[in-house]
Amino acid sequence: MKTLPTILLVDDDEDHVLVARRAIERAGLPAEVRLAKAGEEALRLLGLHPDVSEALPSVVLVLLDIGLPGLSGWEVLKRIRASERTRRTPVVMVSSSNRPEDVRRSYELGANSYLVKRGDRRRPGDYLAEAARYWVVLNEMSRGPSRQGTRLAPEAGGPGAALRRRHVDEGSVQD
Repeated sequence: MKTLPTILLVDDDEDHVLVARRAIERAGLPAEVRLAKAGEEALRLLGLHPDVSEALPSVVLVLLDIGLPGLSGWEVLKRIRASERTRRTPVVMVSSSNRPEDVRRSYELGANSYLVKRGDRRRPGDYLAEAARYWVVLNEMSRGPSRQGTRLAPEAGGPGAALRRRHVDEGSVQD
């Protein structure tokens, strides 16, 4: 039996977690969604905590909230990017903040994308399912023989960085 790729959803907001899980399920993505409600828990599941020797298999995407209890999402992102094991795993920051400085900081720390939480009553969470679909299904790097470790993390000066900085500097918070 083939193991499904894993999306790690890191968020302590129960309502948002429910919306995200339902939207991803409704989209029919070929992935398992695992939840971490705090930064330390996310690091354990990713195998980046000192007292953990095993990580979740085949994490292909991390959906990471900024405002978490304990370690912030930014601190978790720093540790993800600092580890050889996870530095190429796509990380999408998901926050209720649309402040340009929060967007800028997320990209500077190596986020692949930044989404602002939305409250669409007709199709709740569809924006998350679309982002997850891109990284799990559409992104060509995710189709390689080894899903883990084949993605390209953005470098501060890498492709697209100037464009992202320009959008942030002009006050746009969309990627």
